Amino acid sequence: MMTDLKHAEMPSDEMLVAFLDGELEGAERARIDTLVKTDKAVGARYEFLSRSEMAFYDAFQPLLENAPTAKLEAILSGLPASVTAEPVPRDWSRRGFMAAAIAFVFVGVAADRAYIGMQDVSSERDGSEWRAVVAEYLSLYTPETLANLTSDEQSQNAQLRNVGDKLGLALPVEAVSLPGIPLKRAQILQYDGKPLGQIAYLDPEHGPMALCIVQSSKGAAAPQTERRRGMNVVYWSDQAHGYMLIGRNPADRLNDLAERVRTALNA
Repeated sequence: MMTDLKHAEMPSDEMLVAFLDGELEGAERARIDTLVKTDKAVGARYEFLSRSEMAFYDAFQPLLENAPTAKLEAILSGLPASVTAEPVPRDWSRRGFMAAAIAFVFVGVAADRAYIGMQDVSSERDGSEWRAVVAEYLSLYTPETLANLTSDEQSQNAQLRNVGDKLGLALPVEAVSLPGIPLKRAQILQYDGKPLGQIAYLDPEHGPMALCIVQSSKGAAAPQTERRRGMNVVYWSDQAHGYMLIGRNPADRLNDLAERVRTALNA
């Protein structure tokens, strides 16, 4: 009768397959044999692997034939030779095939991540990288993130002066206040080694929103809109700074608020 060995360590699938294929010898084979016979979990796993007599090569062949080879070859040309693979011979043992399968998975994941990374970089080369970072950061906010922050006028003025000093920009509280939406905090963050000002608000209906500002030499640009991380964004720039107002507010309402701030800061 099989019993549970509470302190027995579960052998890896590779080890069990090696035992199944007769590739273990001596003490190691005896150890695995004992575990298979006396440990229920090990025995069940061994039984599962021993029933796996399918034609592994034939099962994977359609995946290999349908792989996006053109894209992958271009990406894989930059990967180390250690992760490339020769065609799989049909007389490989299951242990050998498992190792090859792991290699294929590694190459596939590495290639896919490299491709995604290149797509992300290329899609943000228009100068919008900082907006993507802000959107990702703000998507983590909940109303509780801002609810208990001190919002007295003296503290706000001090915070806004500090942010303005770092950015080289006057930020009077009346210019960045939004009707019916409390200003909760102004702080300096950093993006790409440069200061990024964040003025955070808590809309009673739509939750956290933020006015973010960076120094920019791209010149003045009229307000534009976009969607990021499920939030609406209005962004614009003057001769020295880039701005974005982001939140879950309806797009038309956010446009009105952004225009109010833009007009006040230009006054």
